[in-house]
Amino acid sequence: MKFSCLSENLAKGLSIVSKAVSTKGSLPVLAHVLLKTEDGKVKLAATDLETGVVTWVGAKIEEEGAVTVPARLLSELVANLPPGKIEISTKKQSLTLRAPQAKSRLNGLSAEEFPPLPDVPEAHSVEGKTTFSLDPKIFPGAVSQVAFASASDESRPILTGVLIKGSGKDISLVGVDGFRLAERKLCLPEDLAKDLSIVIPSRTLAEVARLAAHQEEPVRVVLLPKENQILFELEGSRITSRLLEGQFPDYKKIIPPSFNTQAKLLTDEFLKAVRLASIFARDSASIVRLKLESSQPLTLFANTAEVGENRTKVEAEIEGEPLEIAFNSKYLTDVLSNLQSEEVIFEASGPLNPGVLKPSPSTNYLHLIMPVRTAN
Repeated sequence: MKFSCLSENLAKGLSIVSKAVSTKGSLPVLAHVLLKTEDGKVKLAATDLETGVVTWVGAKIEEEGAVTVPARLLSELVANLPPGKIEISTKKQSLTLRAPQAKSRLNGLSAEEFPPLPDVPEAHSVEGKTTFSLDPKIFPGAVSQVAFASASDESRPILTGVLIKGSGKDISLVGVDGFRLAERKLCLPEDLAKDLSIVIPSRTLAEVARLAAHQEEPVRVVLLPKENQILFELEGSRITSRLLEGQFPDYKKIIPPSFNTQAKLLTDEFLKAVRLASIFARDSASIVRLKLESSQPLTLFANTAEVGENRTKVEAEIEGEPLEIAFNSKYLTDVLSNLQSEEVIFEASGPLNPGVLKPSPSTNYLHLIMPVRTAN
């Protein structure tokens, strides 16, 4: 294999696929990136057997071929080269990179050892597959509102993913970790061919959203039930992921049908108050208490015997029964940071019942947080 390209283009391509490089895989080739000439370009690919990422870099091809080399080493090497033309050639499993004032050789592995990645069908609708499109102006923000609510603990793998559930033109993205729940509703440009209910690793979905945020064309999604995989086709890149298996919680049963207390607040003011209170809550399990009374500001309390205490008032429109309820401040900060609206509505029905936050006036997002039982 022999080709030349711009170092900055290769660096960008390597940064895209590096997210799928395995750091703890048992197969050495999973720590490598595949370089392969294809249709007048250089194909870059990486996988950790859960997620696969493919992108293409424009190049002048002189000899066809393929090889895999350590991804981290190649990425660091190219990132430290000045912008401009570089030449890459291979001999057996060895790659040589030539820049104007540098020459490097990397030992690699045969491209035949690299795990195969599925191709995206050209047809919009293929038998045995479900396809749909996502708006790149809306989809990334929707993912950011739910992915953080997924579990990071691998003890229940199904909770580390985001549920995508849909029928007709309506789909919902849902993240749950046992302490909180986030649901974001979207409207598709076309009806789904059939009802959809799949769980995608949240890390993979977040990477798709990151790349989609920089493109104009819709993200094409292809579901391959027989292979238990999903594919996302983006501008110049492709991401594949296995689907998570297991029973996702029936989250609708967790959402209270009604509330006894409601408050409307400015999102930024509420967030600032929570962050201020959290300073005093760090050594007390990050617990902050909220006090709500009609015709009164919302009051946040936090105290730690060794540190001191804090009390902050936030202007609010409060209706319903008086309420005092406690939450983990991190959970409040997470949702308020991702709400994407100037005003927020907080609802609850008692100190031991979940609290729900919604943007105002939109009804396409809901976030539920379980309260913390306190001695006071």
